[in-house]
Amino acid sequence: MREGSTRTIRRPRSAPAAVRAVVVAGASRGSTAVGKKITLGRSRLADVTIADFTVSEFHVEIAASSDGIEVQDLDSWNGTHFEGARIQRAVVPRGATLSLGESTVRVDVVTEEQPSSAVRDSFRSLLGKSTVMRELFALLERLAATDLSVFIEGPTGSGKELVARALHDDSARGPEPFVVLDCAALPGNLAESVLFGHTTGAFTGAVAPRVGVFEAANGGTVFLDEVGDLPLDLQPKLLRVLENRQVTRLGDDRPRPISVRVLSATWRDLRRMVNQGAFRDDLYYRLAQTRVVLPSLAERREDIEALVAEVLRRLPRDASCARAISREALAELAKRDYPGNVRELKNIVERAAYMCDGPVVRPQDLAFERMLERRNEPRFDDSGEDEVPEFKGAKRTAVDDFEHDYLQRLMARTDGNIAMAAARAGIERHYLRSLLKKHGLHTRG
Repeated sequence: MREGSTRTIRRPRSAPAAVRAVVVAGASRGSTAVGKKITLGRSRLADVTIADFTVSEFHVEIAASSDGIEVQDLDSWNGTHFEGARIQRAVVPRGATLSLGESTVRVDVVTEEQPSSAVRDSFRSLLGKSTVMRELFALLERLAATDLSVFIEGPTGSGKELVARALHDDSARGPEPFVVLDCAALPGNLAESVLFGHTTGAFTGAVAPRVGVFEAANGGTVFLDEVGDLPLDLQPKLLRVLENRQVTRLGDDRPRPISVRVLSATWRDLRRMVNQGAFRDDLYYRLAQTRVVLPSLAERREDIEALVAEVLRRLPRDASCARAISREALAELAKRDYPGNVRELKNIVERAAYMCDGPVVRPQDLAFERMLERRNEPRFDDSGEDEVPEFKGAKRTAVDDFEHDYLQRLMARTDGNIAMAAARAGIERHYLRSLLKKHGLHTRG
């Protein structure tokens, strides 16, 4: 069914809707953090299951906020209503009554005290002293001891693959293979072969047998990254492998037993995709035996200092770069927005460490484009005698000057090595080459 289409499901009159009470945990006393998110829906994987066919599998998500209760409809079929109005995203008062399909739910908040006992502030390569991360580490420690399939949710750059790797390394399967499959990069005509393998002659071009992802990970863990991009026609085949614990290569009729743990992640909201028919609910149930939700960096700003220190510590020992950061630079980093989350912070710090002139990263090194000399940048004074140049031309001149000076510094710091320079700049090599050619900067690599 196409996204955006609507339908109404009516329940027989003989099954009247009941009023339910749902209580969400709010912020602890003295804390500004919001409460945990709770999903309501018909699915058995929803945090609160509502047995009503007019309610979608994953209907609505609620969480305590400083102003009341935040409500987020998950593209449900029959909608979420408050006081007669259909809402997509809203904050309602505590004790409010919501209508989900033909069911009625009253939502309220309870304040919880945080436990006083000390908890770990790291888990394998993951770091964080914030409450949300300490709670996450405690959960990961328990999950690592199981063989449950874990679905890892979180915004882009929040560290979903790091969590998967940590779960694997801390488990009994740690010594065995950890195989990552990027479902977004699966070649359409070879996707099944990548997943399950093939025999010689299974299709045109199959000149040698191939081991698929699941066989390669036998005994260990498969991490299905961006599983929301898995083609719909492959989903039942993947489900069959997971349920039967055996895989059959293309061109073969002999099933091969496998023992793998499956971890998966995506930036997409699979609950919405299930509601829309874009992702199979039975596969979602199999992948999400339990869920882990990673916070954005904005929700854990108190961890920035530790994360920065770890990035600097992990820089190659033989690299010519800064190894420390000033308090002023740390303060500036703490104020910034990070749409790319921890990955973006890491790139910023690494770039500054390699490009700064001294052993300590300072505020000017975090935005060195402002400290570079702009020889041709137009300057104005208050006398009114200077002619104001045309905007686009002035901007182009400033950008050209920045690019030229930046590239000179970059290539000098990397001794003209294209691959290293592209990695430190956070851009693709082909784009770096085009910039070097544009500015007449010749390199050896």
